[in-house]
Amino acid sequence: MKKYFEYKDHISNKFWEINLKGSQVNLTYGRIGIKNPAQIEKIFKGKSASDDAKKFAEKKINEKLRKGYLEV
Repeated sequence: MKKYFEYKDHISNKFWEINLKGSQVNLTYGRIGIKNPAQIEKIFKGKSASDDAKKFAEKKINEKLRKGYLEV
């Protein structure tokens, strides 16, 4: 699952992207148009690793939607 969100107002012009692959979650975020955006990789371990990764991704997506980000 890969999702891309943007937040734009009179001050901000930023993006946030999440990429879920099994038990690994990659987050990329920053201002739109920058060359080297910030990246975070989170790897879940254990028997329920893929379920934990999915729950984490859904939680982060809901946080961004509450803050006003829109999926593009």
